[in-house]
Formats: sequence, structure tokens, C-alpha cells
Amino acid sequence: MSSPLAIAAVTATLCDLLNHGLGDPDLAPLGSVSVTAIPPDRIETGNNEKNGLNLFLYQVTPNLGWRNQGLPSHDAADSRAHLSNPPLAVDLHYMLTAYGTGDFAAEVLLGRGMELLHDARVITRQDIREVLKTGANPVKIAHIQRDSQGRLAIDLADQIEQVKITPHYLSADELSKLWTAMQARYRPTMVYQVTTILIQSRRPVRSPLPVLTRGQQDSGVTSQPDLTTPESSRPALSSIRVLPATAGEQRISAEQGDTLEITGAQLDGDVVTAEFSHPLLAVPIQVKSAAGSTATRVLVALPQSHDPTKSSFAAGADTAWPAGPYTLTLRMERGGKPVQRTGVGRFTLAPRLSGAPTISGSGSTLAIAVTCFPQVWKDQASEIFIGAEPFTPKPIAGKSATLSASIAGVTPSEIPVPVTVRVDGVDSELVRNRTAQPPQFEAMQHVSLPV
Repeated sequence: MSSPLAIAAVTATLCDLLNHGLGDPDLAPLGSVSVTAIPPDRIETGNNEKNGLNLFLYQVTPNLGWRNQGLPSHDAADSRAHLSNPPLAVDLHYMLTAYGTGDFAAEVLLGRGMELLHDARVITRQDIREVLKTGANPVKIAHIQRDSQGRLAIDLADQIEQVKITPHYLSADELSKLWTAMQARYRPTMVYQVTTILIQSRRPVRSPLPVLTRGQQDSGVTSQPDLTTPESSRPALSSIRVLPATAGEQRISAEQGDTLEITGAQLDGDVVTAEFSHPLLAVPIQVKSAAGSTATRVLVALPQSHDPTKSSFAAGADTAWPAGPYTLTLRMERGGKPVQRTGVGRFTLAPRLSGAPTISGSGSTLAIAVTCFPQVWKDQASEIFIGAEPFTPKPIAGKSATLSASIAGVTPSEIPVPVTVRVDGVDSELVRNRTAQPPQFEAMQHVSLPV
């Protein structure tokens, strides 16, 4: 999702798009041309009028498709408890106005600007990254800086919705009302709607403890499929399953030291390599398949560097692998044939506590410290949960295996309270052995809160 800086980021990107397009040699006879983003009443007109296009954000409206996403966001019993961070979904409405020093100059510039936005249709993620990256840029965006939650304007490039540009053709009456409200001299104008901008907070939210059982005998719906999917004619992934390093454990998210069982078709080769991608990794991490792999089943061990006695040990793994969501692709090399790759599969790598959490201080200085692997990176969003209550860790420099947070005001408890860590939306496992009856929370991941 985007930050509150996304609106400024959209305006900056659109201005950059127009600025580059107006550098066309065909417009050289007009002389100097500028692109601005200021209110029309601040633009000089008349004898001193200059050639240029002005992009003005005159209205912001809610996006109806996303308006109720993520609601309710507060606990009915406690209005201060956040259950989710629903996105603020808005559409932006711009006036594109042309100004000219001579005959036909404004018409030429308006036509060129309309063509540029018509051809673009969308603001691509690459366009946003190019405009908002550090370095020289014709659009002045130095005021768009990191906010208090660590969010940047460039986060707009990673939001789930692509930013689209749609022209709106207003009537003479509608244009007249707009310019009357501006209290400025009318100039040729075209109106555009830019949708959708999703602004979302990163503040901590409450998270319930996992369900240990789902009813009597923990039974769910059973089904018996009678159709089989035909085998693919090219390398393809169908599923990724976690094989825990410790027998008897079951979980959805993988941990370092576990093995991934990847099933599919045409997965064999002389050398089969898994390529792991993560938003924080500049290049994918490559791991060769383990023994026992076949054309329909490939095993890949996730390396770890916290326990040298295990076969999965690889120096530096706890530092090189950030927790969070991953994408995975298999690469098959066969002698004398072109290299082949599968489609993308997805899994999550969960953090794991490497020791019991510790409580220090008292009253207003009460704090908790946890150690985990893999190490948490500086740019990762992390939270420490005591029961269902979230606490934001103190900022870290670089990478760290230790997180600490102030927990002043936490509700005292006479019985131990479970502790989990969330990194980039992925929670540490609180139940190690789900085959036990009844399942139990791991004893090490508990703390006693002073009364």
C-alpha cells in the first residue's frame, strides 16, 4: 500500500511525464515551455503570459470499489483497539490547462499534453520509481520525504492497484463553475481522473491467538475428487508444502532449516536450482535441489546458520534470508538443451524465537526483549505480540537478531502469556506440535507479566 505522500507522488509523476513529452523537437518553434503544478490563480496571464502546461489537483473523491475494504477496523468493546488498517482509497481529479504567448500556442500545448496522457493511460511502476528515485530530476520533489512510520512516496510503485488515467469531458457549464471557483482567467482546459490511490497505515493492530481446535475431534469438511489435472507439457509448479525439520511438527509457514516439497510436472534436469526472491533482496538466492527429487517432486532445504550440528547449516544464512513473503522459481538445466524455468510459486518464511523472551524494568520502564532468527532487517515492519496486544519494537540499525519494545501499561497477568513476533506480516509459530491432543502453545514462548 501507499503512504500519505502518494498524492504528491502522483502529481510529480504526471508532471514528469508531461515535461519529457514537451521536449519534442516539433515544439521548438514555440520557444521555452514549462510544466507547473500550482493553483491557476497564481499563474500570470495577459501580456506577461508564458508558454506552459499547468496540472492542478482540484478535487479528491473516495473510490467506491475500495471504500469498505478492511472494515470494521476497531474493536466494538474498545474503540482504541485497532483490528486492521483499512486503506484510504481515493481518486484524484486534475485540471490540465494550457497557456500561450502567441496565437495557437495554448492549443498546440493542450493537444500535445492530451496526447501524452492518452498514450500513457496508466502510470507504470517503473515510471514512479524513475521519477522518485534520488538524483537529478526536472520535477522538484525534495519535499517528499520519509514519514514518521517509515513510509516513502516511492511506496506508490508497490501498491496492489495500478494507477490509471481517465479523461473526463466536462460541459461548458461545468467548466464555467470550475473557473469561477478558481477566480482566475479561463484558459483551454481538459480534466482527468487518476484512480486508485491506496493510502494505508503501518500502525500495530491486535491479532487473536491461533485456534488450537476447530470443534469436537477437530474434524472438517471431507471431499473425494474424481477428476485429475492433466500433466503439463512444460515445467510447471502445482504446490509448495513445508516439511518441518523436527518430526511431528506441522505448520503453514516455513522456518530456516525446514525443507520445501515442491510438486509439479517436468521438474527434472541435470541440475535443478530453486531461485528465491524477496522484496529486500537485490538478486535472488539460489539453492540446488536436495537428493530424492524427481520429475514431479523436488526437495529444497532452507539453509540456517544458528545450529551448526544440523545438516542444513550454512554460514551467514540467518543474516542473508529476511523473513516474510517469498516467490520461488525452479530452473532446470539439461545438457545440450535450453535452460527452462517454471512459473512462480509463493511461500512465507516465518521468524522463530531462539530463546525465551525476557521482561525488564517496571512501571513506565517495563520492556520486553526477544531474540529470533533469521535476523530482522532495518526496513522490515516488525511487531511483538504479548497475547493479542501488539507492541512496536525500537528502531534497529542494519540487521538484528534482537528486538525490544516498551510495554508500559500492559495488562498484568498471574499466568504466563504467549509471545509471538511478526515480521513483514508473517507470524512466528506459537504451536510447534499440532498432532498432540490437545495442541499446546510452546512453553518457551511465554512471559509472566508483573502484577
